[in-house]
Amino acid sequence: MMASGLKKWLLPLSLVMSAVLMLSAMWWPEKPKQVSPQLESTRVNLALRETGDRLLDIAGDSTSTIAPVVHKSTQKWLLQLEHRFSYDSLPGVLRKALLRQGIRSDYYVSVLRCKDDKLMLGYMASTYELEGEAPCGGRDINTECLNIELAFLDKEIPQSNPWKARFLGLSVFLFLAAIGNVFYLRTIRKPRVEDSPVEEEMKLLRFGQSSLDFVNQKLWVNGQFKDLTFREAKLLHYLIQNANQVLDRERVLEAIWQDEGMLVGRSLDVFVSRLRKLLKEDNSIKISSVHGVGYRFEVIVVQVAK
Repeated sequence: MMASGLKKWLLPLSLVMSAVLMLSAMWWPEKPKQVSPQLESTRVNLALRETGDRLLDIAGDSTSTIAPVVHKSTQKWLLQLEHRFSYDSLPGVLRKALLRQGIRSDYYVSVLRCKDDKLMLGYMASTYELEGEAPCGGRDINTECLNIELAFLDKEIPQSNPWKARFLGLSVFLFLAAIGNVFYLRTIRKPRVEDSPVEEEMKLLRFGQSSLDFVNQKLWVNGQFKDLTFREAKLLHYLIQNANQVLDRERVLEAIWQDEGMLVGRSLDVFVSRLRKLLKEDNSIKISSVHGVGYRFEVIVVQVAK
């Protein structure tokens, strides 16, 4: 009888213990590590040059030379690009480049006009992380030469604690083992069910010779990969769902922008123009303007990948 009672409480107890261990490991404070100025400068330099190269590639420029990164002060670096680039692509590209160099500190980004250092656009990394896009996204910058200024809020980068990693690994192992046990017991008694509508929504959406990963904001056109902004992905997803239909402008604006508290007719025209450029290599797709009404997304095939 005692053994039976122990088995009854063993699984829930192991789940609670593993969850407590995991939370303790996640909240374990880390000792800040002071990085040498030389090492920090090298990392930021490499990240900014990678960012400039990627932005020029997105803009279709594979020949322009990237100017040397300027270390303006202890916490400020500057990259000059003598070619127009996509401001909406900057936050994601820069964030990935910094993470590849092991830099996770919060920072400000300012886009300055070369001739007079006038601030054109800018954002804070932590704000971008929360909202998923930079403020003033979707705006065109009508100037060729621009400086990207990167300013960090602190110099310290957290030092990894080996014991914390081991502790977290053990807690994850125990948690997964307990979850696996629950899954095993339940699958023995219950037959497998088909994917839910939510899971179906997250699959790759194919249309014409292209495909869209709406969740991760990625687009493939004739095998060519393209990054999308949040609004580009949202608008394209809506057009695919309503393919080969005449869509009223007001209807599209309400579907894409209403939940964000803004309805701007000019914004729709700008984003439709961007989608046309992104999809121009796919001859089976066309975004037609219907005079006095709105748009029609014409596509031969619309299907979900199996």
